[in-house]
Amino acid sequence: MDRKLRHLRAVEASYRHWIKRAQEEFRDETVNKDRAHKRYDKIKVKYTRKIDKLQPKIRDLAVRRSELKAGG
Repeated sequence: MDRKLRHLRAVEASYRHWIKRAQEEFRDETVNKDRAHKRYDKIKVKYTRKIDKLQPKIRDLAVRRSELKAGG
């Protein structure tokens, strides 16, 4: 259970990293700001959606883990 929780948190962190990387690329893009902004928005929406799907799984595992530790 701990391994799965650690894995899911690592996946979430990688998604957040991709959003941050896209934002940095958007800031550095000077030739075509509009196109860069569209690309950033597209990447942000994609990974935000994935994070939103992952959050309940992480929360449930964390709650279950704390219940096991408290009970056992």
